[in-house]
Amino acid sequence: MLIFFGGIKIYDVIVIGSGAGGSTVAKDLAHNGRKVLVLEKGNFQNDGSYVGHMKTKQINLKNNLSSEDKKNYPFLTRPLDLTNIEEIGGTTTASIGNACFSCSGCYSNSIMQQFEDKKLDIFEELLEASGELNVRYFPRNLWGNSTRLIAKAGEELGYIVEPMPKFINFEKCKLCGKCVNGCVFDAKWDGTYFIRQAIDYGCDIVTDFNVFEILHENNEVAGVVGIDKNNQKIEYRAKKVIVSAGALNTPVILKNSGISNVGGQIFFDIFTTLGGYLKDANLKNELMMGIKAEFGPYFLSPHYSMQLLPQIKERGFDADEKDVIGIMLKFADTCIGTIDSKGNIEKTLTKVDVDLIKEGYQKAINILLKLGVSTDSIVATSLKGAHPGGTAAVGEVVDNNFETEIKGLYVCDASVIPEAPGRPPILTIVAIAKKVAKIVDNAI
Repeated sequence: MLIFFGGIKIYDVIVIGSGAGGSTVAKDLAHNGRKVLVLEKGNFQNDGSYVGHMKTKQINLKNNLSSEDKKNYPFLTRPLDLTNIEEIGGTTTASIGNACFSCSGCYSNSIMQQFEDKKLDIFEELLEASGELNVRYFPRNLWGNSTRLIAKAGEELGYIVEPMPKFINFEKCKLCGKCVNGCVFDAKWDGTYFIRQAIDYGCDIVTDFNVFEILHENNEVAGVVGIDKNNQKIEYRAKKVIVSAGALNTPVILKNSGISNVGGQIFFDIFTTLGGYLKDANLKNELMMGIKAEFGPYFLSPHYSMQLLPQIKERGFDADEKDVIGIMLKFADTCIGTIDSKGNIEKTLTKVDVDLIKEGYQKAINILLKLGVSTDSIVATSLKGAHPGGTAAVGEVVDNNFETEIKGLYVCDASVIPEAPGRPPILTIVAIAKKVAKIVDNAI
């Protein structure tokens, strides 16, 4: 129900952000008849263009690397590239469609296990999310040649290789390898789908709006204040507010609103891609990360990176894009770091992190060598982070209802995950958002 007070609209719920979490709560609450307003920093963009909207922040990691490690793993000395997209749908638009269930079957400290340890259950919502996103394992008959070669090499080395679950409609998918641009074939789910559904259900949306503070009175949420596209300060009022602006923006908003304990820790879910020269591998034109080999806190998966080719050429190889084969090493980094009220980040690469990288690095090298890749051509990208979290963790900033110390103010993005899962978190964030939607709906 929409109420007017002193000429100001009072919404049932304001949702800040439209990524995996924001789009889900907006859609679910609007579907239930709640009057919802979504405030988004960006705007709608065309499918196929999202990489151009990706923002990259370079982070100089604190570390105690030995001189030997600096020599053997030079990529660890480079700044980490932390990426995100601030448009409708958030970073889901440039995802590769990975739908990991973040369960303890793959990693003992999975998100599901972290929540279970805190007596928080999202299993029902995870099943709902899986159904709505039409999650399916990547069919073996659609694997490309490089994916098949990597799977065979991994299995011969004794690794357990399995297909990656994806929120991709494989009847529509052209297997073009361009998921990160935003799917032009309507095959991959992203947050824009739920936002459009929310609008159909009556949700209002304001784009190009930068929220900088949550309004609250007598420790109860009252609304938000921010700057619109004309640089005008505007207030919106609501009974409940859900912050889902991403783990980099959410803590800034919460800090500026007086919430305590925010941003005292952060993880990046770090990855690097190792690769080398393999004539006519053509991995670039296959569906990325179609398979995976799990090793507890890290996993390996086929992945092409533009950073590999120039480095391979520097090694003296007459390589083209089609001659590059790569393997992503993604691991759960230690949740040590901070983010302040201006978004400045400090992050430490611990000895535990370095040891995991070295272990996974060797396994990836073993696969590449098994494929016949020349040792001299093997290179690695800088460390990267595309799934930051932990900045407003359950048990620290929000309770088991994902509510902050301000009554009626909730968080539902990767910020609430206490520790790095080492796995793509989108499906789990959708599940968290569905849980929050139920809690908020019952509280209005």
